[in-house]
Amino acid sequence: MTEIAETATPTDDSPKRQQILDGARRMFLTKGFEAASMQDVAKSAGVSKGTLYVYFDSKETMFEALVLCECGRMQEIMRQIGSGGGSVEEQLREIARQMVNRLLQSEVLSAMRMVIGTGEKFPDLARKVYEAGPMRSAHTLAGYLAQRVERGDLRIEDCGAASAEFIDLVISGQQRRALLMMPPMSSEDLERYIDRRVALFLTAYAA
Repeated sequence: MTEIAETATPTDDSPKRQQILDGARRMFLTKGFEAASMQDVAKSAGVSKGTLYVYFDSKETMFEALVLCECGRMQEIMRQIGSGGGSVEEQLREIARQMVNRLLQSEVLSAMRMVIGTGEKFPDLARKVYEAGPMRSAHTLAGYLAQRVERGDLRIEDCGAASAEFIDLVISGQQRRALLMMPPMSSEDLERYIDRRVALFLTAYAA
């Protein structure tokens, strides 16, 4: 049976698009970005190759969409934490905790290894992943910090720079450990790690 042609917009969030992204995620994790073909993704997603191209014109756009989806969840978590009650210290700890929990997931680490491994061959993909992921998350966090500055809880001249500093303080060491296959910290050690990083940040920027 011939599959009926579909139409979609770049922002289409239909079940079919999600079905394709789920298939792409499985295929990228199984075969790697470079080895996986569009035909492989279509087969994994259970759609025709023609339907695949209605939603995505290349593997690069699929990978970028996957990154946007994952980082969008992190950014929404930041917004929810920032809109709730609690002191700036409590909220920064929770933001740090969520960042560590999500960014050290095995699927996220596998995706990072793929980007690092293919970066020289696909520099545009690496750039788009950086813009869709870390840059957007830093922008969302900068917005939260600006709100806290307006409320008098923080004293920051450049919230964008402070946001990048916070993310590096919290994530860099943990991510490096995980990417190099080091065993994770215990939950108690991780809590102490987060407490120290937040305390360092507030030493510099508390009002």
